[in-house]
Amino acid sequence: MLSRSEGSVTAELAMVLPAIILVLGVCLQAVGALGIQLTNSALARQAARELSRGVDVSVVASSLSQANSHASLRHSTEGDLVCVSLSQSTGVGPLSWLLAEVQVRECVINAQ
Repeated sequence: MLSRSEGSVTAELAMVLPAIILVLGVCLQAVGALGIQLTNSALARQAARELSRGVDVSVVASSLSQANSHASLRHSTEGDLVCVSLSQSTGVGPLSWLLAEVQVRECVINAQ
């Protein structure tokens, strides 16, 4: 038979466990969003370099799609700069209401 203290420990654990799981889920999704940001930043920088050298947009979009099929590409030319923006959903999770999408923007000087 369980003593009173053993029963209260079980009840306290049952009350705290959902909060621990929620915090763990938020932390895991935050790390995933950081990974998406770092990866997309490198991809956007490479795409901007290629576009500044005069590579066709369809070729850059195709190579980007092979590297990350979930990211959407936008590009623009602003004076002497070629800018590439990538956006990607963070997925479903506890942070999705706060951080639904990761956006990165990289610009390089136009080489043409």
